[in-house]
Amino acid sequence: MEVTELLTKAGNLMLIGMVVVFTFLGSLVFLTRLMSYLVIRYQTQQTQAVQATPLPQAQGEEIAPQTVAAISAAIHQYRKSQK
Repeated sequence: MEVTELLTKAGNLMLIGMVVVFTFLGSLVFLTRLMSYLVIRYQTQQTQAVQATPLPQAQGEEIAPQTVAAISAAIHQYRKSQK
């Protein structure tokens, strides 16, 4: 094999590699934009559906003071351990 043949093969391989990489990156950008569009569209539909349903009203049931104290202590302990 001559040097000219080797350079031609190397150039062809380089061009094929560049085309493959460019195609892959282009499709990656396209698919990312498509997913972003679909997620935004689905999320707004889901948000509208959630906002349309009213929340049930509490029927006068109060939380016991011991339960409130236990929850407050647990939150305080959690926040203290996260510092």
